[in-house]
Amino acid sequence: MSSRFFHPFPRIRLAGSPLGLVAVPLGVIALCGGLAFWAGTKQMRRLSSETYAEERLPLINAHLDEAGKGFIFLAGDSHAELFNETYRLCGREMVNGGISGAKSDLYRDFAPSLEFRSRPEAIVLTIGTNNLTRKRDPLAPASQNTYERDVSQIVATFRKWAPRVIVTAVPPISSFRNGFEIPAVAVYSEKLRNLCAREGCEFVDPYDFARERDGSTAQPGTMRDGVHMASYRAVQARLGALLCPGGTLQPIAMKSAPALQ
Repeated sequence: MSSRFFHPFPRIRLAGSPLGLVAVPLGVIALCGGLAFWAGTKQMRRLSSETYAEERLPLINAHLDEAGKGFIFLAGDSHAELFNETYRLCGREMVNGGISGAKSDLYRDFAPSLEFRSRPEAIVLTIGTNNLTRKRDPLAPASQNTYERDVSQIVATFRKWAPRVIVTAVPPISSFRNGFEIPAVAVYSEKLRNLCAREGCEFVDPYDFARERDGSTAQPGTMRDGVHMASYRAVQARLGALLCPGGTLQPIAMKSAPALQ
């Protein structure tokens, strides 16, 4: 398990606390699973993505512990986290492992800390939007190479656990979001397509209905805030149509994998 994300007493910053940081046992976090929703979003609580990932980890692992064999695991950033697990995908139970604000390097380090008790039939990864802010210079060759290496490592981790690893294209971004290098959306999506052709994952684009012809810019009316979709139910329906045209996800045997139920 990655030491970066496993802390017996993770430190959480509380607004207004004179000490700033307090130690909270993981059991308390797990028992108070509704706290994050009650207190508001990660952004409203001024949490870093790393701290938010620490808070999410025990909750995600608790859901993984209860998941039955053949479920679908959703991984990645806020686009994954905003999927609604009550809408079944391909007739399968879903477990949501999305981390709002996650960049590729964060999820690369986070993935090994996930505890799969039962084997998922598929893992769907959406990651990249947070890599594309202009301050990160995403079109620089070094940035692109780092992103590709991160995703490659995430895919390699997930291929140990699931017979199908699906990587989605980077979702589009509205033209008014000046803080993002919007042309990088298409560039990074093409990198993901090539990576999957090379490394055995499946590349799909459930956001294609929301893109302009440049492949990067969102069509008017498809986004809630310029970065997040107006309807993730529509994205989920499109993803289901791509993964299981017949309405069900057919099981695939794994050649070799850790012993899971």
